[in-house]
Amino acid sequence: MPDCCAGCVFWQTLRGASDETGRDRWAHRTEQSFGPWGRMLRDGDAVLGLLQYGPARAFPRAQVLPAGPPSRDAALITCAYVSDEDATGAIERLVLEALADVKGRGMAAVEAFAMRYPDEVAPAERAALNHTLFDLAMLEGMGFRAVRIRGQVSLMRMDLGGAVPGLAERARAVVGDLRPVAGGTPLPA
Repeated sequence: MPDCCAGCVFWQTLRGASDETGRDRWAHRTEQSFGPWGRMLRDGDAVLGLLQYGPARAFPRAQVLPAGPPSRDAALITCAYVSDEDATGAIERLVLEALADVKGRGMAAVEAFAMRYPDEVAPAERAALNHTLFDLAMLEGMGFRAVRIRGQVSLMRMDLGGAVPGLAERARAVVGDLRPVAGGTPLPA
């Protein structure tokens, strides 16, 4: 796991942002109740990307963010770390894998907090940042819709009950554009 993620508890607590022991306890509890709580892209030992998600109740910080709280019936995608050259493709691939995983678990929807970046910030630059708020335009392009908007922050949602128009084509395009890597594996507890 990337060093910046190993002890990060931004989403897991209302206090502080770094606590490796607290992170380990959270990971164990969440894996026991939900199962694997994220996805990771690897190339050998190198981590190209990481996406954290789980039941909304597992993330206390989400309850107090603008545009929150998330819905109880949804999994919440909370953050991403990407070091791949194709940061946009890596994030989209991780999100698509999370959507499939969450749908397979029988959950009704996936939600994420997002913000609209200024037009002068290129999509590749938006994707290359470590995320606690995702690029609103990227999520809209994947089929998410805004549930609530407070200032610059939006709570985005994708219902998983039926097919999402264009999602299969988007998934093929994203996965087809990525170079082959060993990855997409669940995160260990």
